[in-house]
Amino acid sequence: MKYGDLLCSIDDKNGVDEFRQFLAEGGDIHRSHPNSGLSLMHYACEHQNESLIRALFMADKDLLNTRTACDYPPIFQALDIDIDGAIQTGHPISFETTRLMLELGADPNLKDQKARTLKEFVQIYGDSVVREFDKLVTPLLKE
Repeated sequence: MKYGDLLCSIDDKNGVDEFRQFLAEGGDIHRSHPNSGLSLMHYACEHQNESLIRALFMADKDLLNTRTACDYPPIFQALDIDIDGAIQTGHPISFETTRLMLELGADPNLKDQKARTLKEFVQIYGDSVVREFDKLVTPLLKE
């Protein structure tokens, strides 16, 4: 399976079988997209695909904290989509993808390409999002 085909297969539910095929055929799981610089873990987070996040983690735990060409850790991709997805759908923010990443061992002290912490990133969205972050995510942060 080609890298581009794998990326096209990823959505909120699909991509694990294709990932396994890609891996079995010797695909490079550390590769980043040539245009965006995003890794497979970024794409799994963007689609909030918890099964694929777990499969990637099982293949290589270091993928949780990968800093590919975009210099944007996947935990920030997870955090951004958790917030944006809730805002766009009108659903409460649950931070499910972010919490999964942290529970699997993503480094909570990483900074994004603008040198922001997770908490500083959340502050962009306002007080109500910060309150939810403090309630649902802050307890998982390791100092």
